[in-house]
Amino acid sequence: MKTSETTILPYTPQPLPALEGTPGQYSGLAWLDQGLVVQATIAGAPSGFRFFWVQQSIDLSNLVAIPDATDADLTFHHRPERLPDGRLGLIYETSMKVIGAPTDQQGYVAFDPINNTLTELIPRPAPREILGHGRVIWNPSLDRALVTDAQELGSRFYWWTAAEGFTPLDLDVAVAQYFAWSPDGATIAFFGKPQIGSGGPTSALSSPANLYLMDANADNRRIILETAYNIAGLQWSPDGRWLALVARLDGGHTIVWLLNPTTGERLPLTPPGRYQWPAWSPDGSQIAVIAYDPKNTCRRDKDYIITLAVPPEAR
Repeated sequence: MKTSETTILPYTPQPLPALEGTPGQYSGLAWLDQGLVVQATIAGAPSGFRFFWVQQSIDLSNLVAIPDATDADLTFHHRPERLPDGRLGLIYETSMKVIGAPTDQQGYVAFDPINNTLTELIPRPAPREILGHGRVIWNPSLDRALVTDAQELGSRFYWWTAAEGFTPLDLDVAVAQYFAWSPDGATIAFFGKPQIGSGGPTSALSSPANLYLMDANADNRRIILETAYNIAGLQWSPDGRWLALVARLDGGHTIVWLLNPTTGERLPLTPPGRYQWPAWSPDGSQIAVIAYDPKNTCRRDKDYIITLAVPPEAR
């Protein structure tokens, strides 16, 4: 369906909650049963590549107790995601300080916050050109993943399984990002740009994207929303009925939307702003999102985490 064919339901966007809690430089959210997790750079933190638990007051509390690697001097954590089984998924990077030591290594792990244990899902060392800046989404049984190298020009896509490792996937688009696997495992949603013109990175960033659905084996790709700009997040609701997305549609401003991929109904959730990383609460009643510098201070450490109530008609 085209953007013009979707229906914007009569709903007034919510005013943003009071900007309370700890401001910082934020780059990822995941909402687990045990609470909300954010990747953050804040004063006094040991590294910008660490995760924090977010208290109900939207203050940051303890570091998430992810064990460091025993075979490296440094361990970094990137791109938190709630896995289908409720654990925390993340890119796990290790590095050595000693000259001549093995180079940096990336893998993908699942962290169980109940017993503070790690399970390796994609072993180190995975190819740096794939996982160095990549994103990983998993099917419900966690035996198959779709991986993108997250490049703005010449994106590459892969399936990953324990038996076959990384195998290339052709999606017939120039750029694709923000993949999301539906809770029932049947459908994958993603934003893709069929073409990016000849203007290099500037053209890639400014060209419009479409919202696609495809079957779990990458067949039956179809466009359900056209001409989206400023894409900054995509995630299925826990019941699989809605997609939360951050985008500029209809020539308007960037906001957080809910989209029903079956009916085409859309709900605007926020006033215009700069948002990223929508994350549903496990019960589907709220969505957390990062609001980037909402007071326009022009500082990178003035981001906030806000939570939005999901309207009754979307529950």
